[in-house]
Amino acid sequence: MGISSSTTLGMLAALSSRDGLILATDAGRVGLQRELRLEFERQTVIRLRRGVYVLTAEWAALGADDRYLRRIRAHAAVAEGPAVYSHFSAAALWGLPVVGAWPSEIHLTSSAAAGGRSRPGVVRHSQEHCLDVVEHDGLRVTSVAATAVAMARMLPFGRAVAVMDKALHEPRDGAPLTTRTELERALAELGHVPGRAAAGRVLEFATPLSGSAGESISRAGIFLLGFLAPDLQVPHWDQAGLIGYTDFFWPGIRTVGEFDGDGKYLRDEFTHGRAAADIVIAEKVREDRLRALGLGVFRWGWPVATSLPALGELLARKGVPRAR
Repeated sequence: MGISSSTTLGMLAALSSRDGLILATDAGRVGLQRELRLEFERQTVIRLRRGVYVLTAEWAALGADDRYLRRIRAHAAVAEGPAVYSHFSAAALWGLPVVGAWPSEIHLTSSAAAGGRSRPGVVRHSQEHCLDVVEHDGLRVTSVAATAVAMARMLPFGRAVAVMDKALHEPRDGAPLTTRTELERALAELGHVPGRAAAGRVLEFATPLSGSAGESISRAGIFLLGFLAPDLQVPHWDQAGLIGYTDFFWPGIRTVGEFDGDGKYLRDEFTHGRAAADIVIAEKVREDRLRALGLGVFRWGWPVATSLPALGELLARKGVPRAR
């Protein structure tokens, strides 16, 4: 009698790494190479790259960020030599946000002297300047500052601001990923390369006060559209105490703007274990308290934040003035 598929999957799962990766070499070592091939044909495991698999059920439960991270780990598991992850791949490893879809390719960087070329599924970047490489979670990766500057050279302004803001962000209960001094040093080390001026503009505009990628890309849109810049993360109080910190505040028109992304209701870093319904109720109470102070409050989500015409129409309708 043959081994059942569920039993085989359990045996393969026991072989998986902490990242959930199943290596064909490990399966062959314990005599499960044929079983791994059969499960791949049954589509109960997915091949991420040659020789690296993951359980289909586990893959289905992962979000876009974790899927890209898993692909990076799959590349590292079978890489022929030491790799330096950079650009999009380094951004994923450092937790820097990419607005939109992650690429399908893994991004690597090497010095111009080392050479190397891109292959299917891998993009290689050649750098003339000295590489700022550190070890992070077991992988060699460009530093946060070098990664943020590299991304700012290649992304549109709003998306680049989201990356740079996150790199600088000062959480209330932690330390920033990098500093403005380190970012300025990384920018200076570039020399005269394409995109350097664009990266400089992004760094000049960046702030540690932005609380999310949605806030960052909204703030960039407000600037590009020529509206008055809001104050960020302003605390508001009433007789009961602190109401909270608002994303955007225009004191001249006593109006609050709030970006509402799905993460506020779904991601653990924002929910802190609370149910979505409880968060919605708390937001309603918070907004009522702000309105009781005589403040106007309006909100928007990703469709508006990523559309300059839609954002401009909303800001004009809410009476946000143009900058001088």
